[in-house]
Amino acid sequence: MRLTINLEPELYAVAVSLAKAEDCSISAAVNRLVRRALPGAEPRQAGVASGMKRRNGLLVCRAKEVITAETVQKIEDEDDAR
Repeated sequence: MRLTINLEPELYAVAVSLAKAEDCSISAAVNRLVRRALPGAEPRQAGVASGMKRRNGLLVCRAKEVITAETVQKIEDEDDAR
């Protein structure tokens, strides 16, 4: 269903932040936030965003690019140059 709503600036910022963190649209983020607020909604695991999973005890999430040892080294080199 398509609907236009006006969000308060703080709520919009939360939706945008969630959308970026979970690599989804603002619409999907708002849907997730509203669903979480419904009575009887399953509580989220603390510190685990939806879309994140645990593998061998570590949190794993989707990313836009693969982070390799070379990526980390490049960032560290850039930090050292500052």
